[in-house]
Amino acid sequence: MSTPSPSATLQNLFESLLDEDEIEEIVDAFSGLAVADQNPALNMGLILSDYSKKSAVAYFRVLAKVLETITCDELGPWVGMGIKISQKTAAAGIRFFKEAPGLFSQISSPLLRQRFIAYGQSLADEDINLAVEYYRNAPLLLKENATSEVSFSEWVDMGRALGRLDYTLAIEYFRITPNLMPHLPMSLMPQWIQVGRNLATEKLLPTLLFMRHSPEVFSIIVSEREKELLLNLCYEVSLQNPLFVVELFTESPSIFRPFAALGLQSILLEKTTILAKYDATLATSLFLNGPNILSLMGDIALKFPEWVDEGISLLKKGVSVQGFFALKGRAGHDAMTRLRGGVSLASVSKTLKLFAEALSGKSVSIKATSKRDKEAEEREAQEHAEGGTEKAQENTAQKADIPFTDGENIYLPPHICYFTDDNLNFEWYKVATAYQAGYLEYDTFYPQMNETADLIQSLQEKYKKRGGFSSLTSFFSLFPEPSLIERLFEIAEGARVEASLRQEYPGLRKAMNRMRVHDLDRRPSLVGLSPRGVVMELLLQISMAGKTKEEIPNPLQKIVFELCEILGAVNDAGSSVAISMQVATKAFDYLYEGEENPDDMSGPMEAFEEEGIRTEGKGEDSGELQASTRGMLDPKKVEETAEIKKQYTDALIEKLKAAGLDLSSDAASAEISKSVEQGEVKLQSLKESDPSDQVEEVVERLQAEQGAAGRAEGKRVFYYDEWHCEEEEYLPRWCRVVESTVAAGENDTVEAILSEYHGMIHSITSAFQLLRPEGFKRIKGSRDGDALDLDALMVARVEMKAGMNPSDRIYIAHQKKERSVAVAFLLDMSGSTQQLLPNREKSILQVEKEALILMSKAVDAIGDQFALYGFSGRGKDTVDFSILKDFDEPYHHRVDQRIGEIESAIQNRDGAAIRHATSKLAAQPCKTRILILISDGKPLDDQYRGSYAISDTKMALREAKYRGIYPYCITVDSKGEDYLKGMYGDVAYMVIDQVETLPMRLPQIYKRLTT
Repeated sequence: MSTPSPSATLQNLFESLLDEDEIEEIVDAFSGLAVADQNPALNMGLILSDYSKKSAVAYFRVLAKVLETITCDELGPWVGMGIKISQKTAAAGIRFFKEAPGLFSQISSPLLRQRFIAYGQSLADEDINLAVEYYRNAPLLLKENATSEVSFSEWVDMGRALGRLDYTLAIEYFRITPNLMPHLPMSLMPQWIQVGRNLATEKLLPTLLFMRHSPEVFSIIVSEREKELLLNLCYEVSLQNPLFVVELFTESPSIFRPFAALGLQSILLEKTTILAKYDATLATSLFLNGPNILSLMGDIALKFPEWVDEGISLLKKGVSVQGFFALKGRAGHDAMTRLRGGVSLASVSKTLKLFAEALSGKSVSIKATSKRDKEAEEREAQEHAEGGTEKAQENTAQKADIPFTDGENIYLPPHICYFTDDNLNFEWYKVATAYQAGYLEYDTFYPQMNETADLIQSLQEKYKKRGGFSSLTSFFSLFPEPSLIERLFEIAEGARVEASLRQEYPGLRKAMNRMRVHDLDRRPSLVGLSPRGVVMELLLQISMAGKTKEEIPNPLQKIVFELCEILGAVNDAGSSVAISMQVATKAFDYLYEGEENPDDMSGPMEAFEEEGIRTEGKGEDSGELQASTRGMLDPKKVEETAEIKKQYTDALIEKLKAAGLDLSSDAASAEISKSVEQGEVKLQSLKESDPSDQVEEVVERLQAEQGAAGRAEGKRVFYYDEWHCEEEEYLPRWCRVVESTVAAGENDTVEAILSEYHGMIHSITSAFQLLRPEGFKRIKGSRDGDALDLDALMVARVEMKAGMNPSDRIYIAHQKKERSVAVAFLLDMSGSTQQLLPNREKSILQVEKEALILMSKAVDAIGDQFALYGFSGRGKDTVDFSILKDFDEPYHHRVDQRIGEIESAIQNRDGAAIRHATSKLAAQPCKTRILILISDGKPLDDQYRGSYAISDTKMALREAKYRGIYPYCITVDSKGEDYLKGMYGDVAYMVIDQVETLPMRLPQIYKRLTT
C-alpha cells in the first residue's frame, strides 16, 4: 500500500476542523518547505495532533515562518514543549505556536535557541503557566547574547523557585525581569524578589506596582551601590509597613536629584535605612521629605547627616520624634538651627504671635515667608514680566524673604543668623514683627474715606480717571505710573508707622536703633542704579536710618533733600495713613513731573544717568536686595485676603440662617478668623472652589456650640483644648465633649451584682460608716467657748502670779466635724472593655460595673460627695461623656440601674474626658478633691494614638494637679509597663494584675486615699 502524500495527509487531518480554503493555505505553505524538511516537519505535526489538533493547526500555519529561523533538527524540542503546554490547555498551546515566529527571530544562535527550549521544557514539567510566561519573555534576554549562560540559568532558577512559593509573583517575575535585568545586577535580584514577597503579605497591588515600576526606577539610578542601598531600605520598610514601600520606591529618582547635586544620595539611603530599623514610618517621612529638608537647610545642607543623626539619637533615648523628620514640630527645626547657628522662626513664632497681637489688637498668625501660597508667587512673576523695573524689584524683595503681612498673617524669614549673639537675632524678629503689627495697628491698609476724599477727587480730575476710591490699590491706579507712587507711599508709611511705634512704645526704641544700623549696612550699593533708583534708595535709607550708607551724589542732593522735606510731614504727631498718601502724592509730582523746578531737576538727573550708564554694579535694579526689619507693604495681598474672608463670612451667614442660627457679620468674621487659625478652613481653597463648600465644619461647630447639635434631651456640648506634643502647644477648642445622662434600665445585672456581693457590701458599708466623723469635736485652748479649759486656766493663773500677761485661750469650743472630700470616678468604656477575663465568663466592663456599685455603697456610707462618669466615643468631635451620678444628685437605686445599663462603646480619648471631669470636680467646694481614672489600656482614638495620645493624657492629668485635684489612675493592663510610667508618671497610679479583684480592691484604695 502506497504512503499518502503530505498534502493528502494534511487534508485528511484537518478536514473536520477547517474549511477547504484554510486547508489549501496550509498545504501550499507546507509544499514550499525544503523537501528534506517536509517529512520530519510533518511527523512532528502528526505527533502533536494526537494531543491537540487545534495546536497542530497553529503549528502548521507558522511552520514555514519558523523554519526561516530555526533548523528542522530543532523542531523536536520545540514541539515537545508545545505538546506539554497543549496537554494543559489547547488555548495555551495555540498561543504557544502562534507566537513562535516573533520569538525565534530574536534568537540568532542555535545554541541559545537550544538553551531557550531546554529551560522551557524543564519549567513546563513543573508549571505550564510559568513555562508560557517564560517562553514569551525569555527571548529578550537571549537577544544578541544579552545575558550570559550563567545569568540566564540563575534567572530561570529564581523564577522556578519563586513559582513554588508564590505563583502570581512568579508570573509577574517572568514578565518584568527581562526589561529589569539590563539595569539591575543579577546579584541584587534575590533581594528584589524578597521585597516583592514582603509586600505581598499585605496586599498584592503594592507588589505589582513595585515590580512594574522597577525597570524605570533602576534605569534612572546609575550607581550599583545606590541600587543596593535602595533595595536595603525597601526591605527594611517592607518588614514593618509594606504599604509605604511603593511611594518610597517610585519617588526615589526625584528624591535623589537634590541629594545627587551634593553627593549625598548614598548618605540619604544609609541614614534612612538605619532609621527604618527603628521605625519604618519615620524613615519614610524622612525620605519623602528629603528635598524639602535640604531646601530648608540651605547653605548647611551638607550637614544633613548630622541632622539625621540627632533625630536618631533622640529616638534611641525614647524621645518622641514623630514630627522631627517631617519638620512638623520644633525639634527638627531646633536641631537645624543648632547646626546653622542663629534663631529659627519656628522656635520663636509663639512669642512673636503674642507680641504682634498685643501691639495690633488683632488675631494674627506668624508664618515663614517660604510658606506663601503658590498662586501669589505666580502673580508676582506675572507682575515681574509686565510691571517693569520697580515690579522686578518687588518680586526680588519677596524672594529675599522680606517681612510682609496679608492682614491675617505676618510673614517673616524662616531663619535669622545675622548676628553671633542670638539675642540680637531674636531682636531682629521682634522689630520686624513690630513693624508689620504696626501696619495693622495704625490702619495702613484702610484709609478713612473722609480724610482722603479731596485728594482722590483732585487726582481723578488731574489724571482724568474715573471710578471711586475703595482701597490703596485703587489709589495707586489713579497715577500714570502706579509702581512709583507705590514705592513712595511705602517709604512714607514706613516712616509714619516707625514714628508711631517709637512714640507709643518707648521700650522698642533701643532695639529699633540697633536694627536700623544693621538694616542700613545691608542696603545695596548705589553704583549701577538708574538715577530714579538712586533717589528712591536714598530716600528709603534716610527714612529707615536717618542717614545714608554712601554720600549723596552732588547732582542729586537738592532733589533728595527736597523730597525728604516733603516726606518728613509723616513724622508729625497724630499723622494718619491719609497724610502718607498726601505726601507720597507730592513726592510723585516732584519726581515724575518736576512741576516745582523742572529746569534744576532735569539737568542733574540726566547728568547722573549718564554716569550710571557708564558704571556697572549691584543694586536694586540688579535684583540684589536684602531683607530689612521694616519689610514691605503688599496692599493687594491684604485686600485679596479681606475679600476672600468676606466671601467666606457671607457664605457662613447664609449657611447658618439655613440651619436656623443667627450671627452678625462681625461675629461671623471672627469665627472665620478662628477657623482659619484652627485649620478648619483655608483661605487659599476659595480660589479653587465655592466658599459655601468650605464652611461646613464651621457651621457644624457653631451648631454644636449653640446647642443645635445637642438637642437630644439631657445632652450638652463642651469644647476643650488638646496638647500637641510635637508642636509643643495646645490645639484650641480641638475636642468636642458631648455630655449626657445614662438612662436607668430595668435589667437583672444590678440584682445579680447585689446578690453576689451581698456579704461584702454589708462589710464595706459597716467599715466605711466607722470613718464617718463624730458630730462635734472639742477644741481646747480657744478664745471663745461654752466651757472652761481647766488646764489652760491653771497655766494662766501661774503666769499671772509670775507677773506675766496670762493667755486668754482658756475655753473649750465645740465645732462640727466634717469630712470635706469630693471624688469623681471616671470609667473607660471603650470597646476593649468587652474582652472576657481568662477562665471567667465576665468581661472587663462587667467587673468595672461591680466595682462601681460596691464603691458607691461605700462612699455613700461615709458621706463624701461623689460622681460617677464614663467616657468613650469616636474622633475628636464626638467624645461621649456619660453621667451615671453627678455631684448634686443623691445616691439612690436608679444610679445602680444606670451603672447596669452602660455598655462597651468604641474608642477612648482620655485627655478630653479627663479635662471635662476635672472642670466638674474643680467646681466642688471641698478641701480634698480626687479624680480616680479606671482604664483598661492605652488611650486610642482617630488620629489619637501612640506618643501623641500619651502626652495629651499626661498633660490633662498635670492640668488637674495644677487645679488642686489629686488624680489617681487605676489600670488593669498588666502589660503596660512600656507606656504607663510615661503617661501616669506625674501622678499616682496602680496596676491591678487580677482584674476580677477590682471590686474588692477599689474600696480599699479609696479608704487609703481619703484617710
